[in-house]
Amino acid sequence: MELSLRKTKKQNLNFVISSCPSELGEDVNIAYNFIKEMFFRVCKQSLLFSSSKYDIIEYPFLFRERQLDSVVLPVISSLCNGLVIAEYPIVRDSCIKGFEKDNSKGRIDYWCVYKDYSLVIEMKHSYDAFRTDKTNDERLIKRWETMTISQLQDVRKNVKYFSENTKGVIRIGLHFITPYSSRDNDMNDVTFFESSQKDILKRLARDVSRHKPKTTTPNFLASWVLPDENKYFEVSYKGTYPGLLLLGKIYSSIAHEGCVKVNDKL
Repeated sequence: MELSLRKTKKQNLNFVISSCPSELGEDVNIAYNFIKEMFFRVCKQSLLFSSSKYDIIEYPFLFRERQLDSVVLPVISSLCNGLVIAEYPIVRDSCIKGFEKDNSKGRIDYWCVYKDYSLVIEMKHSYDAFRTDKTNDERLIKRWETMTISQLQDVRKNVKYFSENTKGVIRIGLHFITPYSSRDNDMNDVTFFESSQKDILKRLARDVSRHKPKTTTPNFLASWVLPDENKYFEVSYKGTYPGLLLLGKIYSSIAHEGCVKVNDKL
């Protein structure tokens, strides 16, 4: 099912975002709203890193996942009233071919509690040459497949033993993607990106979900265009970077030990 995309404005920032399918349950709906608000806040907070006072343009999404965590973790913490742990230890089990694990110790990027649900979140970051008709970076597709086919599946057994008194455990995959073109500070490319956001999101969603589509097809899409005053970069940044994209995957909640009779407590 293709997601419906719409333009929206929040605090003078322009976004394209997918609508939440009406047939989804409360758990997925809550996770959808979590991701939506998280994306809005990540984009807004990223603008703090463009400062004429300090003569810097250091948007975290220009770098890698570790640097992007500089804004993602504080945003998740604010949404969850501080109830978040990064690099949360977990045991992974999987018999999926190519991703086999047996009682393997690992970590998930974030564990948090949001609106009475436990969330376990994996995060990736990639770059996309947005003027292409086909997603050419196989690393982007591989990261998404690793997250959705392996990482978010091989924790299913372990999360059933979580003891916190919440309504269930929701698994979420977040793939932030920095769009770029090789031409430096090219406003024609910025204009192209701004007018083509829906097509770019649809192309990415199509290309990352060709293998095991039921498991890998995103059910959250979002795009953000930098405000006009932030669209130019110093010469040290080669290329044009007009904004930020996000692919999200939400899986229905898993009942865990802590949610037994939890509805009587909440």
